[in-house]
Amino acid sequence: MNLPNKLTVLRMAMVPFFVGALLWQELPHNCLIALLLFLAASYTDHLDGKIARSRNLITNFGKFMDPLADKITQVVVVICLAMRFRELIPLVVICFLKELIQGLGGIFLLKKGAAVHGAKWYGKVSTFVFYGVMALIVLLPNMPFPLRVTLIALVIVLMLFSFVQYIRLFFGIKKAMPAGTDGEITAADSQKDSKSA
Repeated sequence: MNLPNKLTVLRMAMVPFFVGALLWQELPHNCLIALLLFLAASYTDHLDGKIARSRNLITNFGKFMDPLADKITQVVVVICLAMRFRELIPLVVICFLKELIQGLGGIFLLKKGAAVHGAKWYGKVSTFVFYGVMALIVLLPNMPFPLRVTLIALVIVLMLFSFVQYIRLFFGIKKAMPAGTDGEITAADSQKDSKSA
C-alpha cells in the first residue's frame, strides 16, 4: 500500500476518534480535541491527492477509497453535530442523499468503463466551505444562532450547486457512451466530485 492510500485509510480511522471526542462531554477540552482530529483528517484529504498526483501513485484502490473516505467523514461529522444542533438536520438529509446518489452514479460509470479523474472547482469549493463551517461550529459551539444558520445555509447552497453540476456531468458522460456497450471512454471529471459535501 503506497503513502497516499495509507493517508486515506488513516483518515477513515480518525472518524471514530472524532465522534468519541465530540460526544464525550466529560472529556476535558473535548471540542478542541475533536477539532484537531477533524482538521487532521481534512489535511490528509488534501495531502493524499497531492502526493498521488505529484508522484504518479494513483491506484484503483485510491480512486475508490478516497471519495468513500470523504463521504463517510462528511456524513458522520454532520450527523454528530446535528445531535447537538438541530438546525443541522436539513443538511444531514441533503448530505446523505447527495452522497448516496453520487456514489451510485460513480459506481455505474465505473462499471460502464468510464475513466474518471480530476475534481472540478465547484467540488473543491463546496468541500472547502463544508470543512470550514463544520470546524467553526465545533470550535465555537456557542456562536450566535443566526450566524450558525447562515453558515449552514451557505453550505447547503454550495452543496446543491455542486450536486446539480454533478448530475449534468453524469448525464453528459452517459450520453457519450456507445449505446449498448461497455466500451471505455474518458471523462473529464472524477468520482472525487462527490467530495463536495
